[in-house]
Parts: sequence; C-alpha cells; structure tokens
Amino acid sequence: MTIKINVGVNKKIGLPDYGSAGGHCNIEIEADNSILDDTDQFLQRVQDAYEVARQSVEEELSHHRPGNTGRSSTNTKPESKQEYQRQDYRSNSTGNNRSGNDNRYVVSEKQLTFIWQLCKGIKGLDKRALEKYCDSKFGKASSQLSTKEASVLIDDLKAAKEGKGGLAI
Repeated sequence: MTIKINVGVNKKIGLPDYGSAGGHCNIEIEADNSILDDTDQFLQRVQDAYEVARQSVEEELSHHRPGNTGRSSTNTKPESKQEYQRQDYRSNSTGNNRSGNDNRYVVSEKQLTFIWQLCKGIKGLDKRALEKYCDSKFGKASSQLSTKEASVLIDDLKAAKEGKGGLAI
C-alpha cells in the first residue's frame, strides 16, 4: 500500500513602487506505507521535498527581484527616481495585459484609493483635472496606469499636496 506525502512552500516578496511577487510550489510524493516504520527515513523524504520546493520558489522569485538580469526586458531600468519620472511612459506602456515589460502590472485598488485620497487634499484637483494630468503625462486614464506609473503619480500628488511641486494640468 502507498501513502501520499504532500508538501508546499509559499513566499511573497515586496517590490519597489507598492508591488509584490509571490511564488508557490506544491509537491506530492507517493511512498510505500513501510516508510512510516522508519521515522528518520520519513523525515528525510519530507525534508528533501521541502528543500526542492523552497529552491523552486526562490528561483522563481529571483526573476522578480530588483537588479536581477536573469530575464530579459525591453526596458532599461532608470538609475534614479528623477530619471524614471522623465521617461516617456507612452512608448513604454503595454496597457492592461500582465505580460511584457516593466509596466505590465495594472494599478492596484489600493493605489487608486490612495490617489483619490490625495486628490481630495489638493485644492482644484477634481476627477477631470486628474484624468487630464494622467493623459498628458502617461497617455492614459488613471485606471489604466501600471503600478509603476501609479507610484510616480502618487509621488507627484504628495509633492503637490506638500507644496513642493505643482501638477501641470
């Protein structure tokens, strides 16, 4: 008779600009029921399976860590925040899909909520004015921004709210 041993590893890492990436690996092993008679052998099989799962998750997440050159990208990462803000977003954006370059992830609900909260604190900045600003800077509506573009917008709004910069609307 056989038994099934099931192990799994989940890990989530934080990424710049309010992002995150997660990895998951689940391994199922069939073993002879007699393995339960030898506790050391059983524990070794489980530990080996966990190690393989951990390595698999780490390998996948390594592709998402900043500075990794393991996967090619059509974009080059800016050296500084100011350089990022000077990028031409219209030429770099891939729209709403989740495949492609650095702008592939769509703005999160948390980002949109925070954007609207910031707008409420800036005199004269209503939905129409914000959408006009997004169109002129990013070439799209606020709901179509990537997570990175939304992060830049949040920084712009924070600066405007603190009086450290104006939004060219």
